[in-house]
Amino acid sequence: MNSFAESEIKEIEKKFGSYEYLLAFRYANLCVKADPQSLLPVTVVVGATGQNIEEVADVFNMDEYHLAVVPKNQDLLFDIRQALFEAHPEFEVSQEQMDEDDPASAFLLCKMPDVNKERYDVLVEATKNLHDECKARLDEVLLDEKSGFAELMAEEPESLKEVADQLNEKHQEAEASIRDLRDKKLDEIADAYEKYVSEQSGQSQVEVSEEEENVGNRLVLQ
Repeated sequence: MNSFAESEIKEIEKKFGSYEYLLAFRYANLCVKADPQSLLPVTVVVGATGQNIEEVADVFNMDEYHLAVVPKNQDLLFDIRQALFEAHPEFEVSQEQMDEDDPASAFLLCKMPDVNKERYDVLVEATKNLHDECKARLDEVLLDEKSGFAELMAEEPESLKEVADQLNEKHQEAEASIRDLRDKKLDEIADAYEKYVSEQSGQSQVEVSEEEENVGNRLVLQ
């Protein structure tokens, strides 16, 4: 294989990688578990200038389902909250304090939305659709590149076959990578849905127990 072909295959591999990265970014914004990446699209308007979230705040995971957004300047708390709402209206955002005695220690706590049955169905469908869209783009790149090499190397059948094999291998690796991303996202959604169902079941049981206790108390009083 000549150096030109090797260089082109590396570029194609980068192209595949860019689509994989884009899919991962899109999955991060199908917010299920807390992921700081989901705040990358957030733009905070300071004065007349838009700033990225990392310029005005520190973001970190409190736990699997909560993100903490700590402003670098307390005066920007409202602006940051507004920007969060515009980017992710589905978040439940509350203002908290790291130190109860220090008002200047305020930060924003973002709770990921509950995954009930309706949201579960929407997330699963979106996850599969985004994967299929990404796969279609990978397939398109493969076909275009094979066609291009076929024209350039028509008189070098052995080299052309080697190039085609290399392209197929890179394509298969990219397919496996995005399939893994899809499956991990589906597992994440399933975990969140099970958590929601479990919490709802627990809440229902508490309500039943309280009602039984109230009935028992009424009977005793009678």
